[in-house]
This record gives sequence, structure tokens and C-alpha cells, in this order.
Amino acid sequence: MINNLITELGLENLSEEQQIKILNAMTESVLKRITVEVLTRLSEEDQQALLAFQQNTPKPEEVEVFLKTKIPDYDAIQDTVVREFKEEMRGTIDLLQTA
Repeated sequence: MINNLITELGLENLSEEQQIKILNAMTESVLKRITVEVLTRLSEEDQQALLAFQQNTPKPEEVEVFLKTKIPDYDAIQDTVVREFKEEMRGTIDLLQTA
């Protein structure tokens, strides 16, 4: 998937170090967007439960199970956020290349 994303966005000509930096920044951005979207769908009570749950440093799979039980379309939310982000990045890269 990572190599596919690098190719999709036309980043294969960058150094490996630059690719890693960009991918790390993109991953962080996507995770933040997913978090915001998820929090808007959780009730106040579920938000508090999630915060309490995360204080025990759960495994990522445990957080995912929690979220899937609270948000039935959790997978679709992730897919949508990732798809929209990729489209945004393609647009940004196209703009940069034409400038």
C-alpha cells in the first residue's frame, strides 16, 4: 500500500528519506482527520469512555473494536477520510507541478 501511495502521488523520484517524511506527515494528518470525524459521531458519554479507555494504553486493535461497537460505519468513515485525503494530495501535487 505504501509503495502504491508513493507511486499514486508521483513521489517515487524523491529520496527514501523524503518519502518517509512525507508519508509520516500524511499518516499523522489522516489519523487526526479520522479522530475528528469519529469524535463528532460519538456521544459525550462515549467520548468520555474512550478517553478513560485510552488512559490504560490499549492496543490499537482494542481501540478499533471499541469504536466499531459505537460507530457501525467506522470502516466506511476511515475509507472516506483516506480517499478524500488522497484526492486532496493529488490536487495539491498537481498544483505544485504546474506552478
